Order: sequence, then structure tokens, then C-alpha cells
Amino acid sequence: MADWEEIKRLAADFQKVQLSSTSQKLSERNCIEIISYLKEKKIIDLIFTVDGKEFLTPSHLIQDIRNELYVSGGRINLVELAKIIGVDLAHITAHLKDVLKGQKDIHSVLGQLIDSSYITKIAGEINEKLSQQGQINIGDLTIQYDLSAEFLQQQVVDKHLGKIIHGKQDSNDPRVYFTESFIARCKAKVRGALSGLTHPTPVTSILNHINISEKLFFSLFDQTSMYGSLTSRVVGAQYIPNVYARSQSEWVNNFYKQNGYLEYDSLARLGISDYKSYIRKQLSSEELIFLNSCAISKRILERAEADVEECISSKSHLDLQSNLPSVFNDSDTKLILDSVLTKQKQQQTIVIENYVISKAFIENLSKNFDGLVKEKAKQVVESGRYQQYQTELQVSSSKPQKFEEVEEKTDKREERRKKAAGGKSGGGTQGRETKTKSTKKTSRSKHVEEDHDFEQTVEKRQTLEIITSGNIQDLIQKELDEDGLDELTHPVTQYLLPQLNEKGLEVAAEIYATTIADRTANRRQTHNELQNKLNALIGDVRLFEKGLKLLPDDLQPQLLKYLLKTLCTDVVTEILNYVAAEQNLNTQTENLNNDQRLKFVNDLPADFKKSLLPLVRSLVGQSIDEFMVAVEESLNACSMIIKKIDKKKDRTIVLNHKHVLLEQLNKCDDLALVLHLTTLVIFTTATQCMLHASGRHVASILQFLKQYLSEEQVAELTSYHDFVTLMLSGGTEAENAKEKLKEKMQVVKNIANEFKKPGTEKS
Repeated sequence: MADWEEIKRLAADFQKVQLSSTSQKLSERNCIEIISYLKEKKIIDLIFTVDGKEFLTPSHLIQDIRNELYVSGGRINLVELAKIIGVDLAHITAHLKDVLKGQKDIHSVLGQLIDSSYITKIAGEINEKLSQQGQINIGDLTIQYDLSAEFLQQQVVDKHLGKIIHGKQDSNDPRVYFTESFIARCKAKVRGALSGLTHPTPVTSILNHINISEKLFFSLFDQTSMYGSLTSRVVGAQYIPNVYARSQSEWVNNFYKQNGYLEYDSLARLGISDYKSYIRKQLSSEELIFLNSCAISKRILERAEADVEECISSKSHLDLQSNLPSVFNDSDTKLILDSVLTKQKQQQTIVIENYVISKAFIENLSKNFDGLVKEKAKQVVESGRYQQYQTELQVSSSKPQKFEEVEEKTDKREERRKKAAGGKSGGGTQGRETKTKSTKKTSRSKHVEEDHDFEQTVEKRQTLEIITSGNIQDLIQKELDEDGLDELTHPVTQYLLPQLNEKGLEVAAEIYATTIADRTANRRQTHNELQNKLNALIGDVRLFEKGLKLLPDDLQPQLLKYLLKTLCTDVVTEILNYVAAEQNLNTQTENLNNDQRLKFVNDLPADFKKSLLPLVRSLVGQSIDEFMVAVEESLNACSMIIKKIDKKKDRTIVLNHKHVLLEQLNKCDDLALVLHLTTLVIFTTATQCMLHASGRHVASILQFLKQYLSEEQVAELTSYHDFVTLMLSGGTEAENAKEKLKEKMQVVKNIANEFKKPGTEKS
């Protein structure tokens, strides 16, 4: 209260001083202090000028703004306004709402103040420009007046349209305004241009001649469309006069009535691009069939169907191409044949080079070959060619798997070359599909030799003929010449050749079956079973070798020796037993040592001896690769093959091996064997590779697996291994170790069952 009393006293003194006529005055500093004090107490509200020497009240500022707007002609920029009044732009902006408050005739647009007088002024200017040009665009006005398009359209043009601005708004483009006289002039231009055209003309050419905008042309076209039509509503469209469309329609109707078809090329020459849509629209009442080069009436199809039925009933042939119009190409003829040859008719006819030939006609030709086929089949069996064919057929049926792509990432150029090398052909010597397979070179040169052998086998299989094409031509040449089908001699021969050869193979099979069918079937079954068993064993050897190569270098020779002594020896034993059976020997090689095996092989014929000696010697070597090369040569001598490596099947084999190990582990009660199986399971899971090892290698394998195991798992397995060692040592602590192992056995099994493949970082 004391402060307020002091303020009132000072105010009274200030007023007294002002009213007094004394010659004494307050200093400038005193005035500044008084005003500052009053502003600080928020008793007065003043706005200082930019130079700080003058100040004014907000109401006076608002009045100054309105006065300057009036003086500037109704439009002023806020920046210029701040300079004129001499205050900061922020004060102008802050009091702008007060200036506009209650003033509907003042607008703030893009940092400017505009009143109604200026709007009325530019409305008059726009009307004058509209009357001179005939049309105006809001976009052009924004450039001229430097105002927003929205403000000009809403506050200037639309508000004064029909009052100050005399014109109309374009219904297609609301930003365009025009006068009635301008539209009348443009409509006259469009009408004159369209009425004078007699052929299709691009819209761009019309627009260039009459010099009007694209949008205006399309809006006025509907009012003058009696002269023609447009293909579309874009600049690239064409205008088609009615006189031209009428002449097109007359030509199409007359040609169709006379010929029963319409050629697409002829329609294109008439200027009809979308001919299918045009034909459907023009001949909507007709049943049309669209071919590759023309559209035909159903009458042509019915006529072709009648010709085919006559061909079947008369057991003869039909040249459909000669019965159709000359404009029909081979594709059209094929489509017509597909339409008229129902499923029943297809069973009664064959199609060769647009000739429809009844099967009864072909059967009459083939009856002449019965005696010749039997004679040729007998000769093939007696010469041994049929037996050789059967052997090669068996090898080729499994050989393609050998030469599938081994690498997962193949060069794209190599893939394109392979795709180009393989193909299909309806012809050939026997009319069969043929395919040439190209394989990538592998690290072993024997793959190249096998590929070459396989291609020779396929070639021999395809070239095995009971009857030749020359035999067929000699018998059918005369009969086809009499029917005027001499040009079909070769196609008919190619059609009959596979059928007669197939029939010949059946006859040869019957002849061969009467002699050694049972014995051959049994031997083939035994041969295939042994081949599959050996391939499985060899695959395991390869996978086990891959696994042992992951182990330290000092451990690999021991495991390699163990692998040769076990699985590789089993493979050699199976091969030697097979050879003994083939040579009618009663020797059993299961219990032979390596010296005895060498003695057995040395007593065999030279063909077997040459390939089997390296195989037996490889068992005492130090290389699985040497064993693989030797076993492949041995299998070739036994008419067997090693199947191709399939990485997808390898993964399946490894997974199955792991499941078998887990199953054995979960059923196992042998305390020492539990650790052995657990070690193999963890190795397989961690490395995704199989391992073949004996119990004495468990400690070394565990040392290798520590990188994949947690410290707790390592401790459990190491402890279990130590107790197994104590138990097997047979000392005084053996029984105690045995009890400890029984307690820990389930824990070790759980480690194997719950162990997961380590992550990428761990690996």
C-alpha cells in the first residue's frame, strides 16, 4: 500500500509539474527514469521506436497502420510499413490481429495488408484484361499481382464475378474464366476445322492450326461431335471424321459378307489399330473366332469340321491348308485344327504338316511291317545287341544322377550354355525327345571320362533300331505316291519309326524272355541291391572323412587308419564277395586279412585283378582319396557306378545319423559307451559332420569340443571321462567310480539331447 501511495503521489507531482507554468523543466534522464518505472510497474504500455528516442501507445500504432494502408492505396508490405512508422516488425506483427479485428475489408496476405479498395481496383483491371483476351487464368494473375491463387480466386474473381468481372468460369478447369464471345469464336474454329477433315488427323495438328488450348478443345468437342469422334481424351489422340468411319464400316461389312473372314493386316492398312475391339463392335451379331492373322466366321469352322469328318469316315487324308483361304498361315491352321479336332476325333486322326490323316489309314500302312518286325527283332536278339541294349539302359537310368551339378553357385554364363545345349525335338531318328547334357569339370579327371561314356551310352540307346527308316520308306513309298502324298513320305516314316521300333522291342523282349528271363531278373535285382548298399557305405566313408578333417592334424592319421580298417574294409569285402560269386568261387572274404585278400585277387582273371589290386592295397595306405579312386575303378569292373554327390541328401544323412546316435544313447546302459555316443552326438550337432572314431579317441575329441561347450558342460563331461578311466582301470576305486557314473549318466545324456548348434559368433 505504501508503494501505491508513493506512485499516486509521484503521478500527482508529475501532473502538477506538467500543468505548472514555471520555467523549471524535468531533465531527459528524469523523464526516462519515470517512464521506465511506470512501465516496470505495468501502469502504462508504450512501444519504442527503432531509434529509441520516441514511443507510442498500441492504439496509436494501430491507427498509424490503418492510415498508412490508406495512404499506400489499399496495399502495403508489413516490412515497408515497419520502416515507415519506425517501429520493429515484431510490434507490427504482434498488433496485426488488433488491426484486422472487426475490419472485414482488410486482409493479411503473404506478409501484406490489402483492403477492399485495392481488391475492387484489381477486379476492374482483371475485367478489362478478360474483355481484351477473352479468357484469363488464375495462374497468370498470381504472377502479375504477386498474390496467392486462392486469394485471387476467392476474394477477387469469384466475389466480383458477374458484378465487376463479366465472364464465366470453365466447368472443366475452375481456375480459367472466359467471355461468351471468346467461347463463340473458339467453337466456330473447332467446328470449321472438324467439318473440313476427311481422314484421321492427330489432335495436335488440329490444335496447332486453330491455336486453342487442349482442354478447351476437348470441352468444346462434345458440342461439335456430329462431324466425327476421338480415339481418346489425350493429346496423342486422333480425330476420325464420320465420313471416314462410314467408309471403313462399309468396306469391313462387304468384305466379311463376301469372304467370311477379316484379315488384320487389311484392317491395319485402313487405319484400324485396335482391330479386335473394332471387329467385335462392328460385327456384334456375328459369331467370330479370332486367329493369329485374321478373324473368321463360324461357317469356315463348320466347313473345316465337315472335311475332317469326311476324312475319318473315308479312312483317308485331308490337306486342310488347301481348303482354307490363302491368307491363313500355319498358326491359323493349327488353331482351326485345335478347334475342330475334339478328343474323340484326335483319337482317330493324326496331324502331319497341316495334313489330317486318319489312323485307320496309318494302321493299314503299318500292317505291311508285321513280318519284317518279327524278323528284325529275332536278328537283334540272336546277335546280342538286345542284351547289350538292356545293360546300357540300366546304366543310363541311374547315370544322370551322377552328373548333376555339384556346386550350388554356378556361373550364369555356364547356366545359359547348358540351357542352350539342352533342347527338345519332335523329329530325330526315332521321333523321341533328345537332350544333350553338359557337365562342369570336377577335380577328378575320371568325371570327364564318365561323362563321355554316359553320352555314348545315351547315343547307343537312342540309335538301337529294330527296323530302320529306310526299311519303312521302301514299303510305304509306292502307296503314298499313288495317293499323292509323296511329300509326306519322310514325316510318315518318322511317325511310324518309333511305333514300329517299340513294337520290335516288345517282340525282342518276348523272345529274350523265353530263354533267360528269370535268371537275368534275379541277377539284376541282386546287382542293384549290392550297388545301393555299396553306394551307402561309400557315402558314409566320404562323410566320415569330411568330419575327421575338422580335428587337429595330429589326431587325423589315427582316425583315418581306423576308418580304413573298418568301413573301407567292409566295402572291399562286399566287392570281393560279389566277384567270387560271379566267378563261381566258394571263397568267403569276411575273415581274410590283407595278405590273404591280395592272394585272392592275384588268382582272379586279369580284368578283375587289374582294378581290385589297387583297392586292396589302399586299405593299408593313408589316403581316402586313393581308396575312392580305387573303389570307383573296381565298381566299373563290376558294372556298377558310384552315384553323384548330393549335398541335400548329405544333410539328410547327417541328420539321420545324429538321430540314430541319440536313439542308441537314450537306450544305452553301458557306462563307457554312453560317453562315447555323447561325444559323437555333440560333434555331429556342433559341426554338422559325421565322425567315425573308437573309444580310445574320446579324450582327444572332447578336447576339440571344448570350444563349443559351456564351462559347466565341459566340467561334467571331463568328470565323467575321469570316472570312466578309473572304472576301466580296475583298481580299488573302480566300484566307487562305477556308482558315480550311474549317478552322472543321465546328466551326460541330457547334455547330448539338449545340445544345440552353436551360433555364428561362437563358431
